Amino acid sequence: MDKIMRILAPRSSFGMAARAVFFMAMIAVANVVFSFIYHEGKVHDRGYYVNHAIFVDAPFVIFFFVIMLYQMKLQKQLWKSACKDGLTGLNNRNTFLDLATRRQKTSTSGVLLLLDADRFKAINDIHGHQTGDNCLQAIAKTMQAVLRKGDVVGRIGGEEFAILLPGISLDQAKAIASRFTRPISFKSEVDQQTHWVTLSVGAVVTRPELSLHEMMAYADKGLYTAKANGRAQLVVWDELPQQPVTI
Repeated sequence: MDKIMRILAPRSSFGMAARAVFFMAMIAVANVVFSFIYHEGKVHDRGYYVNHAIFVDAPFVIFFFVIMLYQMKLQKQLWKSACKDGLTGLNNRNTFLDLATRRQKTSTSGVLLLLDADRFKAINDIHGHQTGDNCLQAIAKTMQAVLRKGDVVGRIGGEEFAILLPGISLDQAKAIASRFTRPISFKSEVDQQTHWVTLSVGAVVTRPELSLHEMMAYADKGLYTAKANGRAQLVVWDELPQQPVTI
């Protein structure tokens, strides 16, 4: 039923008009056939059927499409609220985990990044939560501008983000991640001045034998090290002295 609704639902004003004309024509043909059969071969003049289609059929057809458009719009809004983070517009945690798990299965290589805004608590404490929201939105906007179409990104916590970069080398991933360790500007609601935030990044090279949960634990180890080493930097778990990680 959903597929049928998507096919029938117009995507523009032109599409709505074209579908309305088509269905009115179909109804007019049905009227002719019905009249021919019911009245034993008697057929009205052409103007009768044209006027019938315009003044009787058209209002019902248009009403049907208006209701359909409203329903499709409502479904889209519900889907977005269930899958997207309301503040940043990025995938929420559950959606990211689902998409990243499926994407990982179709890619033989790639890199997973975990990113955390540096000193974000201080931003909230000094400039207020609205400024904190501005900061997170600026980070999300930067991510959307830098990442490729096939990359999977999501806000997985308060100021924590995750990015799966499928089909990419570690060197390429480092070049992308370096953009996030450089200052990202945002506006303060307190002093109306521009401030900057950096991100610490932990990374792990994806492996088919590792689950997404395991890779996130390894990337988190790299993120923890980046924070401990001074923030605003990328640390790759694969380049650290290998130690057991509790998952």
